[in-house]
Amino acid sequence: MTTRTSDAVAAVASAGLVAPGGPVSPVIVSEASWTRFLMACEEHRVLGLLPVAERLGLIDFAEYQRSAVELRLRHWLSHDLAVERMAQAVVGALEVAGIEYRLLKGVVLANSLYPDPSMRVFSDVDVLVRSSEFTRAANLIAASPEAGGLGALRALPELRPGFDDRFGREVLLRSGSIEIDLHRTLVDGPYGLRVNLQDLFDAPRTVTLGGQEVLTVGRSAQFLHACFSAVLGEWPPRLMVLRDVVELLGSDRHAVDAAEVLQMAGRWRAQPVVALAVNLALDTLRAGPRHDLVGWARGFAAGPVERLLLRTYRGRARGYTSQLASLAAVPGLAQKASFLHAITRPSPEYLRARGFRRGERVRRALGLVKP
Repeated sequence: MTTRTSDAVAAVASAGLVAPGGPVSPVIVSEASWTRFLMACEEHRVLGLLPVAERLGLIDFAEYQRSAVELRLRHWLSHDLAVERMAQAVVGALEVAGIEYRLLKGVVLANSLYPDPSMRVFSDVDVLVRSSEFTRAANLIAASPEAGGLGALRALPELRPGFDDRFGREVLLRSGSIEIDLHRTLVDGPYGLRVNLQDLFDAPRTVTLGGQEVLTVGRSAQFLHACFSAVLGEWPPRLMVLRDVVELLGSDRHAVDAAEVLQMAGRWRAQPVVALAVNLALDTLRAGPRHDLVGWARGFAAGPVERLLLRTYRGRARGYTSQLASLAAVPGLAQKASFLHAITRPSPEYLRARGFRRGERVRRALGLVKP
């Protein structure tokens, strides 16, 4: 019997994981649903797991299906190599300028966590710098090569002058077809503002990228970031980010210390995020890694305020609701007033770049919130 597309993609995402329920029925994708299935695998970034699923006997491809997978995977891996080269260029420019950095997310996970980097495709460069160097780093990446930069173009102006350094998560820059996400913190909204940013620079590790050693965050910070991506990023989350959580829990080479993770999560007031991410990843992928964090997450109960904050990261208006919920994490009345003024009265340059008229951003947010 043909497997439903969503179930088929979830089965691919869990390929190679130990499922507590025993053998999994092989995936059967009909010709009629093949294009939809392949597009969903791309959307969820599990394309690199399709060869693994076939090798394990979880899916049986017709010849035309295998050829289509190989073609799409070659396209993604070619893009990933270009992203890796760009990551090396970004790191090189920051190092020359004396700007401390930490490379993040897909490019690091693919080249350190997974047995074969082709298993974990990614789309862009994510790099973190300190708040004090945030604007300087953005200007450097946007500078011409003659000035030591990369000539990347900033996608949007600042919401209001000074907003990025105090409250912003990232600046998006583009160099050709490659996006560079320059991070100040890990996510938007209240949980992004709660992050103890020094934790992201303590205990750095190195990963080899094209023969070059580059810096990334420590193991506990990496695990927390994976949890943030799983439940505070896109909703519903991509299956590959859920796979990252499971891989980090079950990895012998990248063992995550439960006590250290929970101490760091406590400093960030992010225990509800960790529990939700772990439970969601295990339930969705039917995985059962043996780790102390699994038992802790199963028994954790978030309070009403935290459940409310988590809900602001879901739904059509999550970009607006989580930003508004940031007021709960912004310290002091003066800072809260400054933050609220920025998100409700963006600069004319920002509005023009978004194609908004004055007041339209607020009206659009209210329209998305309505049921």
